[in-house]
Amino acid sequence: MISDISLNQEQNLNINSLPILSFLEKQRKRSIQYVKFKMQTVKIHKTFAEYQVEVNEQGKIWIMEIRYSTLWQFYQKLKKLFGIKLTFPSKHIFGNLSPDTLKKRAIGIQQFLQELSSNYKLINSDECSQFLTKQKHYGTHIIDLTEIEEFALDT
Repeated sequence: MISDISLNQEQNLNINSLPILSFLEKQRKRSIQYVKFKMQTVKIHKTFAEYQVEVNEQGKIWIMEIRYSTLWQFYQKLKKLFGIKLTFPSKHIFGNLSPDTLKKRAIGIQQFLQELSSNYKLINSDECSQFLTKQKHYGTHIIDLTEIEEFALDT
């Protein structure tokens, strides 16, 4: 009986010292970010356009209202820090507010955001988390599907 206990302790020690199990244990402790993006509409102002994107962060849905230039800066930062090239709509010198350009940019931004959300390394990075937190501050809160409301019925 005593030898069985010491054998089990040795097995646990050996399992914990295996590199793959150690790695998996560390992964369990990490928070995994789940984010989905959906382009909603483009709001045209006098001199610029604002893209309205629905963001679903693990059940918390809000609208990000963002300019192309802000997304471009974020894209450049990710590209520099991670060396990863994602699809991003090109810059234009003239005709930024033409319907054709706005439509192409909206499609390109949607593609960029989908690639971003499907890249585990990027979507879980501090840079992405900080970016989304900042945009959420300026955005519009819609619904929180993670909140559970309890109420009593009058009898």
